[in-house]
Amino acid sequence: MEINKDETFLARWMNGELSASELEAFKKHPDFQTYEKIIFKSDKLAAPPYDKQKLLQKVKDNLEQKSTKKVIPLYSKIASLAAAAVLIFFSIFFFNNSTTHKTQFGEQLTVFLPDSSEVILNAKSSISFKARKWEKDRSLNLTGEAFFKVKKGQKFTVNTVLGAVEVLGTQFNVDLDDDLIQVSCYEGKVKVSTNSKEVILTKGKAFSASTTNSREWEFTEAQPNWQFGESTFDSVPLKNVIKAIEEQYNITIKFSNDVDKNHLFTGVFTHNDLKTALETVCAPLKIRSEFTNKNTILLVKR
Repeated sequence: MEINKDETFLARWMNGELSASELEAFKKHPDFQTYEKIIFKSDKLAAPPYDKQKLLQKVKDNLEQKSTKKVIPLYSKIASLAAAAVLIFFSIFFFNNSTTHKTQFGEQLTVFLPDSSEVILNAKSSISFKARKWEKDRSLNLTGEAFFKVKKGQKFTVNTVLGAVEVLGTQFNVDLDDDLIQVSCYEGKVKVSTNSKEVILTKGKAFSASTTNSREWEFTEAQPNWQFGESTFDSVPLKNVIKAIEEQYNITIKFSNDVDKNHLFTGVFTHNDLKTALETVCAPLKIRSEFTNKNTILLVKR
């Protein structure tokens, strides 16, 4: 049974105005028990006690002063507010609620969407989507990095603050940083739309865009290397590479004034050993890493 999305159905139920067939069908709905719990709790919102004599005297005083204000019992106000709160909760929670999955430092997580499409989240990443509307709207919001294996069907959209990726059924990777988005297509075809450009990617092609430029290139890997414990970069600004290290190792890395944050880096770093990861990235750029405390590293020129 589908519940009417306006407040009519719920209001009639709360007032005991549903027909026998409607009520029986509603009781079989998977969310019926949740609705009952909410109503039960709202019923506990009793009005505070009051002194009837004082209230009567106050009314008389108001009449003597020829007040035109209408006196509404306090308990009636509270009951109305409780009913309104329940209806608002129904509207927000049941019809607009989003499902969110996120990862912590150095963590990966596999998520299966309502249509069995698969999402693998890299460290410090998250997705959110509306499961109840998924059948009609296969779209989600992404922060961080994720690999997608999308089941064929209607349009599937990954929304980010820097652009959107649209597919029908394919495998692709999206990596979103503060000012950089990178999309790699591993199977099928994807469309990437940013504020400045729109491109179509096929298998083995990749695209990146920042606030200042964009580029396209080709690759041969069958899957993203980060799934196997390594992060790979192709002409990516050093600041973005360092942020990726921070997300894998839960550490803070700062730059001295003599280090160029925007220097383009091509290479890999491991997720298994911080010292090796830093040396792999810093050595080719003639940068030295120094621990200033247990959780903070300073990068300086050699």
